Amino acid sequence: MSYHYRWFSHDEELTDELGRRRSRAVLDAPRAVRQGYTRGEVISMVLAAIVLVYGLCTFVVPFVMFGASFLLYETHRLLPLVLGSVGVPLAGGVRAFSLVTLFGAVALLLFF
Repeated sequence: MSYHYRWFSHDEELTDELGRRRSRAVLDAPRAVRQGYTRGEVISMVLAAIVLVYGLCTFVVPFVMFGASFLLYETHRLLPLVLGSVGVPLAGGVRAFSLVTLFGAVALLLFF
């Protein structure tokens, strides 16, 4: 028995192929997964690559750490696409590592 109004009934969305009720998490999950990068993200990746190369050429460690951390952060979206379900926890780890590396680069630049 359904507890929502009959004229707004979406029973086919509330059950799966076998007729079992779907969970609230499945119903609230976003429908479309964003594919690809926006123009601003691509430009920022190019600038991060330039900063990384500049840091490698001049041996400035904070620049190298900043460029590498930003490029790692942007690649965390590719891991689930490449590795499937194994890539989801790895993407979280890569994102956390890139943020820690970014904070380390800022601290290294300001305090040393």
